[in-house]
Amino acid sequence: MLWEARFLLKVQNLVYIFEEGEFIAMKKVAIFITLACVVMISPTVLAQDWQPAGDNWIEKWWGLDLVTETGGFTTSAGVDYLSEGSGGVISNASVSTRDGAGKTANIILKSPTNGALLGWSIVNINVTDQFNISSSHGADGNVIRDVTWHGIIAIISPDDRTTTMHPAHDDHAQIWINGEQVYDNSVWTGGAQSVTTPTEIQLKKGENFLHFKCGESGGADYVNLHFEPTDTDLLIAPTKDNIFLNVLTPVEPKGKLATQWADIKRQ
Repeated sequence: MLWEARFLLKVQNLVYIFEEGEFIAMKKVAIFITLACVVMISPTVLAQDWQPAGDNWIEKWWGLDLVTETGGFTTSAGVDYLSEGSGGVISNASVSTRDGAGKTANIILKSPTNGALLGWSIVNINVTDQFNISSSHGADGNVIRDVTWHGIIAIISPDDRTTTMHPAHDDHAQIWINGEQVYDNSVWTGGAQSVTTPTEIQLKKGENFLHFKCGESGGADYVNLHFEPTDTDLLIAPTKDNIFLNVLTPVEPKGKLATQWADIKRQ
């Protein structure tokens, strides 16, 4: 039996951030909080409008607001902004696991570069755009520089398999899958759909999580990823209708409060 109960609370002028070793409450804009009580949910059972896999470029990501003023990709590649901004609650590696990805719904990071508050939401990239890092966040690629992009997808596989991922990026890209780093390439690939280093990866049956980090210094800025033409049976979330964590197997305790950062940014 599958059922799910959801309740909506409106919390005025309150947001939690990490500062000086602990989470504190700050007055901020009004935010919406969803209280989800899930008894059981199976992503392979529920009918979802999954993103296509195979050799299709992935358009929707669970993305963090851009980390700005990074000093360029040679500096940002060595910095775990997720860990520093959350006090170690999440990290580059951990958000490529179910536990870490789940925690992104309940945390707002404080950027170690300039103190900006950063949250997660569905991000759409134009897979043909040479400036899709900046344009995916409403920025002007001809102006913006020294930023780092973070995006997560879930890959649901019907079996254990070895396959190949095809990343394109400008500049330095780093990728983690299921808690392990599988890609680290400081050389841009030459185009939004140009791939220089196809990389063999292992997927397990069921849910797999991929975290794509890309540091940019200036000029073109893009990220892109697809899998093999034979991987059409893989299911990719976020879904086409912008659902991510809610279609995945829950690991957070029942009654967990999850902030919806997209609602905060619209206020």
